[in-house]
Amino acid sequence: MSLELMRRWVASLPPSERNLPLLHVGGMFYTPLQALHEVERGTSIGEQLQKLVEEGRFGTDLVNLAKARLQVILKEAGPYKIASLSGREVTTTELEKMLQQDNLSDMILQRLLAAEIQVAEKSLNKAKEIKQ
Repeated sequence: MSLELMRRWVASLPPSERNLPLLHVGGMFYTPLQALHEVERGTSIGEQLQKLVEEGRFGTDLVNLAKARLQVILKEAGPYKIASLSGREVTTTELEKMLQQDNLSDMILQRLLAAEIQVAEKSLNKAKEIKQ
């Protein structure tokens, strides 16, 4: 994948996805915009990030990726409540605490994590579409 294809891939993502963690290299998560910046600079990290995109890999397991993404989303969301169809309510602050404590048994949190995995997979798959 060339630099131009990386640019097209990032541009194809919804603006809200460009600044969420998607790739993991060297113990750090990178957003698509950060990855593009590293590739443009020609760094070794950029090469590794570009390789992950080319191979359709995240560089970490999906649960850790989903947790990193959800932490950003919950922090930006502010103090809201999320409710289930059963009537249970949980605040974004409570969900953040559960994530920090690695308490992933909550059903609402599990569903949010699963949704983040699906969105992340779709974002990374857009790179394959652009290559073709």
